[in-house]
Amino acid sequence: MLLNDLIALLMQIPPGLAAAWGVWFFVGLILSVWQRKEKGRLVVHGHSPKQKSGVRPPSGVRPPKRVPAAPVSHGDAFGELEAMLEPAPSLHGRPGDRAASPPLLTESPRPLAAPQSLP
Repeated sequence: MLLNDLIALLMQIPPGLAAAWGVWFFVGLILSVWQRKEKGRLVVHGHSPKQKSGVRPPSGVRPPKRVPAAPVSHGDAFGELEAMLEPAPSLHGRPGDRAASPPLLTESPRPLAAPQSLP
């Protein structure tokens, strides 16, 4: 391919497309120069030293012990879940609603029915 062939190929490009390419390359050049200029002005701060996790405060006062969010027991899991999800009856209600009272402690619980076998 000779230089004359390359020039002939470039002459076939529409002038609007050639102008758009020229503007595109010019804007890219401007952005590249701007980025280099701003990169020189960029200030990067170093990492701040972090305190080790095992270091105690100098006051000598121990931090308070953490209290678990919910009591852990090995009882009825579904009953515990229901107790956590159900709102307390005394906290919610409107005036005039029948007051929901907690079960009395003096009542004797009903005996559970024993499982019956199939006939």
